[in-house]
Amino acid sequence: MNDINEKRKHFRVDLVKEVSALARISSVNDQVVKINKILPVSLLDMSAGGMRVRICYDLPTKLIKLTVKFEFENEQYDLLAQVLRKTTDTKGNNEYGLKLLVTPQEQSRIVRSLNMYKIKNTKFRKVELDFKAQKYTRCFIKFLEIIEEPAYLITENRLVVAANLKAHEMGVKLGERCYKTICNRHDICTYCSLEKAISNKDQVIKSDALELGSKSTARWLYTEDGLILHYFEKQGS
Repeated sequence: MNDINEKRKHFRVDLVKEVSALARISSVNDQVVKINKILPVSLLDMSAGGMRVRICYDLPTKLIKLTVKFEFENEQYDLLAQVLRKTTDTKGNNEYGLKLLVTPQEQSRIVRSLNMYKIKNTKFRKVELDFKAQKYTRCFIKFLEIIEEPAYLITENRLVVAANLKAHEMGVKLGERCYKTICNRHDICTYCSLEKAISNKDQVIKSDALELGSKSTARWLYTEDGLILHYFEKQGS
């Protein structure tokens, strides 16, 4: 069970285009070192718990910690990471799996950026968000973190395009239908009130459900740009 939970926490988002970063060796065998050499890095995929990167240098695994600096979704990051494993791609380039050593607050910030990235780049929503749309969508993503239960942003055709950290830890997969990735079903949930939420844009729509391992209340709220806030609340909580 612990292995499954650990795997869920490392759900990754593949980056459509590599993100450039700069790394510096921070410690070797947990001994702080001062090395001025800066290593060019290409980020290939990322999660709140780790990332896969390409580095042209040959680095030992499980001995080195790096500080990695980059910009992603208009956020500046300076992250501490441990080099865990090494592979070689088809062109002979070195690829490394890094484990992020960050606080829960930093994890939540990464998740918000990944959500924003996924909304703009998912193959199911080929839309270009203008600056204003990006601004309020980013607000909705941030709002997800104040909900204690797993919470999601879904589209009008039931695609999950954003989720809070709690939902990522539960194994949600962005870009999939909500009934499949949230509820493990092949068809729309019998209690689903999504269409009602779309028709009543100023109301929180509620419906009794059997999720979260017990009786719960499913909630939907239409926001903007075809995005609907969706989450479950345990009854009696």
